Amino acid sequence: MFDLTFLGTGASAPSAERGLPALMVGCGGRRVLIDCGEGTQRQILRAGLGFRRLDRVLLTHRHLDHVLGLGGLVATLGLLRAEGTLRIHGGRATLDFFLRYLSALWPEGGAPIDIELIALERDVAIQEKDFAIRCFPVSHRGVESFGFRFEVPARRHLLPDRLAELGGRTARCGRRWHAARA
Repeated sequence: MFDLTFLGTGASAPSAERGLPALMVGCGGRRVLIDCGEGTQRQILRAGLGFRRLDRVLLTHRHLDHVLGLGGLVATLGLLRAEGTLRIHGGRATLDFFLRYLSALWPEGGAPIDIELIALERDVAIQEKDFAIRCFPVSHRGVESFGFRFEVPARRHLLPDRLAELGGRTARCGRRWHAARA
C-alpha cells in the first residue's frame, strides 16, 4: 500500500493555500518525492515527514514550478549531513536543465551531497525492494514529460479457473468515492 502526501497542488504559481507541485509517496519505509516546487521543504516539515528515508526524486518535466525547490532541498540535505546518494530521475532535457541549475548554485561541482542523475525512458521500471515505478511519456506544453505508475507485487495469487472449479465466481471489486458536500 502507498501513502500519498500532497505537498503542493497549485498550478504554475503558489497561492496562500496551495504550494507548487510536489507529492511524497511512501511505501515499505521508503519515500519518493515527485517534483519539487519552490516551498516543498516547508511543506515536508508541515506534514511531519522530515527528510529521512528520502533518497529518490522523480521529475515530471523541466518547468520551474516543478524543479525550483531542488536546489534548496539539496542544500538542506547537505546541512543535515544526509548519508547516501540522492537519485534524481527525469527526462534527458529535464536532467540537463537541472545540471545547469546545480552548476549555477555550486560552480565548482561541489554540491553538498552525492547526487546521481538518471535519465528516464519509456516503460523502464525503477525497482525498489517492495515496489516498482514505471514511467510513461505524457504530453505537456511541448516539453519532454513523464508520468509515473507505482506497482506492488500481488500478495495473493488467485487462479480463476481453479476458483470456478470450486464453485466460486470471479468478479471485479471496486470502490465508489463520494465527495462530501459542504
